[in-house]
Amino acid sequence: MDPLLVAGCAAGGLLVGDALEPLADRASKAPLERPWWQCPSCHAPDTGLGRVPVLRTVRRFAGCTSCHQPRPHPARPAVQAALTAVVVAGLAVRLGPDVVLAPYAVVGIALVAVSVIDVEKRIVPNRIVYPAAALGALLFVVAAASSHRWTSLWHAAACAAIGFAGLFAVHFVYPKGMGFGDVRLAGLVGGAAGWMGFRAAFLAFFLMFLLGSIGGILQAVLTGGGRRTAIGFAPYMALGTLIVVIFTTPVFHLLHPLLYGPGSS
Repeated sequence: MDPLLVAGCAAGGLLVGDALEPLADRASKAPLERPWWQCPSCHAPDTGLGRVPVLRTVRRFAGCTSCHQPRPHPARPAVQAALTAVVVAGLAVRLGPDVVLAPYAVVGIALVAVSVIDVEKRIVPNRIVYPAAALGALLFVVAAASSHRWTSLWHAAACAAIGFAGLFAVHFVYPKGMGFGDVRLAGLVGGAAGWMGFRAAFLAFFLMFLLGSIGGILQAVLTGGGRRTAIGFAPYMALGTLIVVIFTTPVFHLLHPLLYGPGSS
């Protein structure tokens, strides 16, 4: 592990996670107009401490300086920035100074932002998924070309297509149970997990559906909503993918008896 690389990735993740806050704040509004950081009530731009990256979270707790209205979800920027830093640092620990760290960092940052938005607003915004997929795909091609890992790139492309097609089938059969935003996201996570092989991609999708089922049951019980309780599936897709990518070997050893039966090798 390269401590300097990990620290740099954590710092970069913190800043990028904070910079993506306007997308979480106005995810359902198009177009996303300037000023990026503004009061949702009076649309006055942030001033003073509200313009300082990361520290702007402190200012949100005090409310708007113009209309004095409290800001909704004042802790969200800090949570999003911290999660992004942890994810990018974890990827740096797992991958080290490998060129493939760049596309994985792009995917990880996008998954955190999408998860935060889906938890709050039940949408998976195209303005995050499409750019992340395009930039991630380009960087995976660069990684494959620079290190001659064309087999990994083929696995990533195949798993992206399979993931998209699989969740599209679920959406087609039961559109109320699987939004099309999740279908688009399946291509992104399928490609990210698929770079590490078909087995890793299979484990990622298995884990995201397992976690989603457990989370849905818990949410239904806690809210009393029963079977019709709506859940945001994107956080489970992100969590399943990142767990497998960062902890590929231990996850496989843990789930191997469950998938293939005890005593199998």
